[in-house]
Amino acid sequence: QTHGAPADSVRHVGDLGNIEADQNGQAQINIVDKVIALSGPHSIIGRGVVIHSGEDDLGKKQDQGSKTTGNAGDRMGCGIVGIL
Repeated sequence: QTHGAPADSVRHVGDLGNIEADQNGQAQINIVDKVIALSGPHSIIGRGVVIHSGEDDLGKKQDQGSKTTGNAGDRMGCGIVGIL
């Protein structure tokens, strides 16, 4: 697979698009996705989530960085998905 946008038919399972932070660096997100799930083969429970420093080009450019990471920049935050 190559990197893509959430609505693309060809994408990594974890390609969830861009989020936008406010002037204080805070962001709220609510993602509904047709690929990821909380159970089954595409379960995200126990998987990592990474926030990158830049805007993701969603794999739309021709260079290798676009096709792998969307040229989204350095990793600046991460976590593990779980259910409480």
